[in-house]
Amino acid sequence: MGTNNPLVTIATSMYKVEQYVAQNIESLIAQTYANLEIIIVDDGSPDNSGKIADEYALKDSRIKVIHQHNKGLGSGRNAAIDIATGDYITFVDADDTICPDFVEYMLRLITDAGADIAISKNCFTTSDMHQVKEETIEIYSPEKAVTEFFYPYIQLGAWNKMYSMAFMRSHGLRFVPELKTGEGLEFITRAASFANKIVTGNRKVYVYRLDNAGSATTKADVERQGKGSLETIKYIGEHLEIKTSQIKSAYSWHLWNCHRYCLRQIIDSGTKTQYKDLYAECKRYLRKHSWDIIFSDVKLRLKVKALLVFLSPSFYAHLQIAKKKRIMKQSYGYQDNYPSRCF
Repeated sequence: MGTNNPLVTIATSMYKVEQYVAQNIESLIAQTYANLEIIIVDDGSPDNSGKIADEYALKDSRIKVIHQHNKGLGSGRNAAIDIATGDYITFVDADDTICPDFVEYMLRLITDAGADIAISKNCFTTSDMHQVKEETIEIYSPEKAVTEFFYPYIQLGAWNKMYSMAFMRSHGLRFVPELKTGEGLEFITRAASFANKIVTGNRKVYVYRLDNAGSATTKADVERQGKGSLETIKYIGEHLEIKTSQIKSAYSWHLWNCHRYCLRQIIDSGTKTQYKDLYAECKRYLRKHSWDIIFSDVKLRLKVKALLVFLSPSFYAHLQIAKKKRIMKQSYGYQDNYPSRCF
């Protein structure tokens, strides 16, 4: 593999995002680092997403488009991994964008550190376009990285990260297509468990969209998001590669938080009657385990959250729903106004 000018694969899988596809692809082809392979997977999208991607492929030879039947985000990313020829790979969600120097920054992190994985710990959102004031670069052990993911003190998801392809191939790293949601968390915790080291930077170079009303993480959905999150975290727990006390404690917090998230999905979707048993079980679990969180070694804000949930799981869920709606309202109508350079 080349070291002076390595090939970087950018992979994106899209489904029903035609209003965001052009902006997404424009941000990929506008990178300051030019030696790119851009793989776009049209995951059976019924709108014009695939057609738009094909039009861009005709104009830029770095773009490869795969059309497949709808199989889900994990399968779409796996399809990209299967044909990727880059020395490094990064994943971008189809309704998000990246700053022009995203690849340049991430590649500098991973190559300077000789790491298997590079992470930008922060990101721009469509309601917060403020850059961090100072650059901070740290090296994480696998144990610390997995712990940080579970709490989460780092943005979750496979995006906003870069991976060595040699590392991924040697460990057979792929996404679990059967998972309804949280496939990114499963992937990054497993990948970090095998890494020689993980380098993190705190500069914002990724723009995460909050105003996509059709996004799976925006819409209340008990089956996919609520029950799906519980299924995923339990799957992760059954397949943990590292089982130190630190990781087990962080995992327990995330399991507790998934019950809180599931409860919120039930309330937000107005389906308490339909899911009355699950609703009751989530409330019981949250109250029972809130004191474990309060007396554990976690940040103060997580202790405060646990105390509020203990006092009233339903009331806290309503507060979070109101906060989500407020953020979406602030983000609505976001335009392409991120900085031309991000460091």
